[in-house]
Amino acid sequence: MPENLKTTLKPSVKIGSFYIQFSTQISMKNKFSSLVALSFASIFIGGNAWSRAHGVSAASGDAVESVRPLETVLKEAKAIDAILAKGYAKHKIKPLPLVDDATFVRRAYLQVGGRIPTYKETTGFLKDKDPLKHAALIDRILNSEAYDSHTFNWWADLLRIQSPSRSGGANNVGGGVSYALWMMEEIQQNTPFDQVAKKLITAKGYPWNNGAVGYYMRDAGMPLDNMSNTTQVFLGTQMVCAQCHNHPFDKWTQMEYYQMAAYTYGVQARMGGEKNKEIQAAFLSQFKGSDAEKRKKAYKSKEGQLLRRAASEIMRPLRYGASHTQRKLQLPHDYQYDDAQPKDSITAAPIFGENGLIEKGEDPLEGYAEWMTSTENPRFTKVIANRMWKRVFGVGIIEPVDDIRDDTVPSDPKLMAHLEQLMASLDYDLKQFLRILYNVKAFKREASAEEIVAGEAYHFPGPILQRMSAEQLWDSLVTLSIPYVDERKADLSRHEYRVQELAKYEEKVYDLEGKEMVGIAKKGARLSKESNDEMLAVQKKLQVAQENNDLQAAARLRREYGQLRNKQRASYASLIMGKGYDGRALYGRTPTGQRTKGTRDRWNGYSKQLVRASYMQSPAPAGHFLREFGQSDREVIENSSREASVPQALSLLNGPIYKSLLQHPASPFVQDLAGVLSVEEKVDVLFLSILNRKPTEEEKKACLAEIRQAQEKTPDFSSRIPADASPEKRQKLLKYYAAQAKKKGYVARSDRTMGPGFQGLAWSLLNTRQFSFIQ
Repeated sequence: MPENLKTTLKPSVKIGSFYIQFSTQISMKNKFSSLVALSFASIFIGGNAWSRAHGVSAASGDAVESVRPLETVLKEAKAIDAILAKGYAKHKIKPLPLVDDATFVRRAYLQVGGRIPTYKETTGFLKDKDPLKHAALIDRILNSEAYDSHTFNWWADLLRIQSPSRSGGANNVGGGVSYALWMMEEIQQNTPFDQVAKKLITAKGYPWNNGAVGYYMRDAGMPLDNMSNTTQVFLGTQMVCAQCHNHPFDKWTQMEYYQMAAYTYGVQARMGGEKNKEIQAAFLSQFKGSDAEKRKKAYKSKEGQLLRRAASEIMRPLRYGASHTQRKLQLPHDYQYDDAQPKDSITAAPIFGENGLIEKGEDPLEGYAEWMTSTENPRFTKVIANRMWKRVFGVGIIEPVDDIRDDTVPSDPKLMAHLEQLMASLDYDLKQFLRILYNVKAFKREASAEEIVAGEAYHFPGPILQRMSAEQLWDSLVTLSIPYVDERKADLSRHEYRVQELAKYEEKVYDLEGKEMVGIAKKGARLSKESNDEMLAVQKKLQVAQENNDLQAAARLRREYGQLRNKQRASYASLIMGKGYDGRALYGRTPTGQRTKGTRDRWNGYSKQLVRASYMQSPAPAGHFLREFGQSDREVIENSSREASVPQALSLLNGPIYKSLLQHPASPFVQDLAGVLSVEEKVDVLFLSILNRKPTEEEKKACLAEIRQAQEKTPDFSSRIPADASPEKRQKLLKYYAAQAKKKGYVARSDRTMGPGFQGLAWSLLNTRQFSFIQ
């Protein structure tokens, strides 16, 4: 057996890179003007008809340690090929031709790793003569940080991961960021899908100890919605309509909805309840021997109110997480069916299979999670296998993927059944499952521009033609702009410091007995009296400023109020942690002396904003490139869009990203262009960097004509510099002439990073459909 055939996939490894490619050619009969015309056509036409209808070489590197030999993977891929072939014959469909290597390397990087390949990754793969290089490339990308980054975006859309979270409480303790980091770690560890689901459903504790609690914090105060989201994500079943009445289009009743919701209704996104009760009991114990009326009076006294407020502030950083309680779910007051009465308490029951999931003494959530992820559950395996197939080929065997019903028929029932068996046999290892799918021959075929019509079966003569997602487009532009794109991460030092301090605070508080907490609360009440008066005075002034529409004064007073509030909170924290403790760390404000200082690294001089989408705020802020291009707002499951729009066109034509890409002298793109001298070689680099293929003869001819025309307009400023000029004088003059050239719209010949005409050609290629579509 050839040595390369032994290449296998490690459960989780980090390296980094990814890409994909096109086969459609750009027509450049009319030189540069055609490129511009194609740019506009791609923007306004591409999003609809088309969507429907640096680096280790990709072929180099050591083989990775195995859990599943490549020989086995290829055999399993061929089994799927055979099922598809029978479908082609049955439906008289001719499979599309296989793509060339340039198309494959681009497609593989974009689909597996979420970005285009670098120039070196592209040329390395194209030069490789190994017959098994396609499978080796898939393994390499799956074993890279590129895969981790791209897969995070898939999970973030599915689970609606937000950082900052929509829940103010979650933000108070960095819950959204902790959730996102937890998810990334699960991806890096290649945790099986069923285990991820179990961890999410049974999550409890504080986010700094268990980021998975973000699953419940994300839907804080909405336990019924959380249940319907769970069935949609993991069972492909939409029950949300049954929350208010029997489902009008499916079999689910309102009773079944509430029976399912009863499993998780006891999960609350609030913590510290038991500690608060302990403090209250300790306070009332001071009045032992007194009658109930005196204890009640003491509890409601001003002293009692101040003490409760102080205790509440002390517990504030420990309020948010996920706790499992015995809270019972009742039917709504307007329940209208004959099987129960309004406000009846509900006993949990599954929607599939027999009742009695929970054995005596078992945690209801544990039993619920076991049932949810069981291979005997008729939908769990089917749904994830179908979701993964859609991730690879662009459309599911069952569509929509999250609205499966008893009468749903897959486009290829035998294929669906086979994939379910395969997923179960792999123990829900998504990376291994994808590894097989990416080696299926259909993945190597040309993309189909066939319009996918709802209700009509698609038999996969090839993957469907898709526009890049917002994240793929952004990450591809970042790939051209900075080196080592997969290795650059966001600075998390502030968050890490914060959660460390929260963990210390938690330990300290829970080590204190109730009586000690009462004593501390009393001190806090005394200390806060003065600040309470100050805050009340500021509030009154703020109200007057708002009534008078004095926006400037209102803004100043809000800041002043916030400063007083933070000072008060810090004083409570110091009572717990000791004198001199800076409590700002507990509320996301890094104390002086703990701020991260700038360090020189491989990305020194590059914009801090140039990181992959998975390491940015999730979702990106409104108005950001990602949001303009359809990134999900993470409010609804899988809410992203790949449709074109006018704001997208304007962003592509004039966006600031091009300055980093085309004008930064150290961008990989500019450096690769500077690495070759002849104009012909530069044109090749231009195409191989952006479209990941060489230009056709016609394209090269048009490009060379455009460059010659640009050169004729560009004076050679170096000839104006006196021969006896000193190096310092020469450099000064070159900078001056370059600035003058820029004002007139061209680049001086003496600037070798980008010769005349190349910036315009690069801009045009970036605005074509070939760049923004996965072909």
